Formats: sequence, structure tokens, C-alpha cells
Amino acid sequence: MKRFMKKTVFILAIFSSLTVFSKTENLKSTESLKENIYYVPTQEEVEYVYPLQMFSPYLGRTFLGFKDAVALSESSCNYFVVNRLGYKGRYQFGNSTLKWVGITNPTKFLRSPKLQERAFEALVAKNKFLLRNHLAKFEGKIIGGVKITESGLIAAAHLGGAGNVKKFLDSNGKNVFADGNGIAITTYMKKFSNYDISIINANRLATARS
Repeated sequence: MKRFMKKTVFILAIFSSLTVFSKTENLKSTESLKENIYYVPTQEEVEYVYPLQMFSPYLGRTFLGFKDAVALSESSCNYFVVNRLGYKGRYQFGNSTLKWVGITNPTKFLRSPKLQERAFEALVAKNKFLLRNHLAKFEGKIIGGVKITESGLIAAAHLGGAGNVKKFLDSNGKNVFADGNGIAITTYMKKFSNYDISIINANRLATARS
């Protein structure tokens, strides 16, 4: 009887150890699976939810990468900031530029990230139209020590207006405009060169209204 009891206790101990080991391994396996689960956004989230996020360094030279890079430089990607000169939002729009892209309510603009994204895209389309002839003539050339690219000129136009970009090109780089913070348009031409912004077509009638 004593031998039988000892064997029984021994067998139960082994069974208990195996059960604990099995549960531990299952837990580790579950944790491992959790580490390998990745969230894949839907197309709708890419088109709308993404712009509400902060700067991402993984977008490369795409148009989204261009938007993020400009926003980071303009406002540190803050949709709700107003600077000392009254420029508003993620891309720092002035009131006159807002009217140009069809926005008459600056307060509504500042409160709406989605509207700000539409405004930026409309501005890019308009500036592409205004600079279309200069792009055809100067793209790829070195003017004033700066290699001319489409994205560089569009970024410079965002900073200082398409008119000042034309003056720079037409003067062979001698007429260099700087904004109220002392940033020259040539800085933006260099900083934002070689992005692929072909997804936005030139359109003189582009507006941010839905």
C-alpha cells in the first residue's frame, strides 16, 4: 500500500508538472503571436485617417511624403496652430490664400484637418498651373546654384507665392524672395526637391470645397 501511494503521488507530480509546462508554452506561443500581429489600414483610412496623424518618416518621396515634409517645416505638423503673423494650420495658410482656394471661414478651416488637407491639394494644383510654363522651361536646370525640380518649385510657391518663384527663375536666380521669418524660397527649392507630386494635376480652378 505504501509503495502504491508513493507511485501515485509520483505520477500526479509528473502530470502536474507537464500541465504547468504546457500552459506556460501556450502562453509563450500566444505572446509570440501577439508580437507578430500587424494592423493594415483600409483604403478609407489611408485617404482620410492618415492625414490626421503626425509626421511619418516612412513615406519616402511620394506626395504623402511631400505633404508631411512641408507640414513638418511649416508647423511641426500642428493642425491647430496660428503663428505670430496670423498664418494658420498644418500648412500655415494666410487669409488671402484661403480665399484663393475657396475658403471664406478661417475659423472653420482651423478646426478641420480634412479641410486643411483639401486646401493644400488645391493650392498645389493652382500653383502647378501658374508655373506650368516655367516648369517646362527650367526643370532640371541649375538656376542660382539650385537644381530646379517640380516639387521644389511648388514648395517654394507655397512659401512665397508663384509670382516670386517666377521672378527668381526669370532673373536667373538674382531675385530671391524671403518670407516674414527670413526663409528664402531657394531654401524650399532645395529642401523639397525630387518628390513625386504627379498625382496632383495642374488646375487653375481647384478649390478646397467638397
